[in-house]
Amino acid sequence: MKIAICSEGPGLDSAVDRRFGRCPHYVFVNSEGKIIEEAANPSVGASGGAGVQAAQFIIDQGADVLLTGNVGPKALAALSTSGIKIYTGISGSVADSFSQYQQEKLTPITDSTVPQHFGMRGGGGGRGGGRGRGGF
Repeated sequence: MKIAICSEGPGLDSAVDRRFGRCPHYVFVNSEGKIIEEAANPSVGASGGAGVQAAQFIIDQGADVLLTGNVGPKALAALSTSGIKIYTGISGSVADSFSQYQQEKLTPITDSTVPQHFGMRGGGGGRGGGRGRGGF
């Protein structure tokens, strides 16, 4: 079994990242909690579609399980279609989140936990969110 864990960096001591599509790193462990591989998230800087791109990356890596804080609707659909079991609510380090998974303290999901575009930084996305900075 291959378990993908959203992380801020490599190693079991790295802090987990609660975002799926825009987390900086993924740590892949086996069912004993030993690292199989580590990888930077290739879609972390995507201008759009980061969740779906990240989902395809996780699928391509052959993961059976994903441990994450949150996952949006499009990523959830892609992961679920591929048979990957998704658990949310991770916290602490990568090792802590694996331990929570082993102890069945994480919640398996069938619905997204956040709306689309949740993990994007800046919030506005250039859609006219300014507050009267120009004159007419």
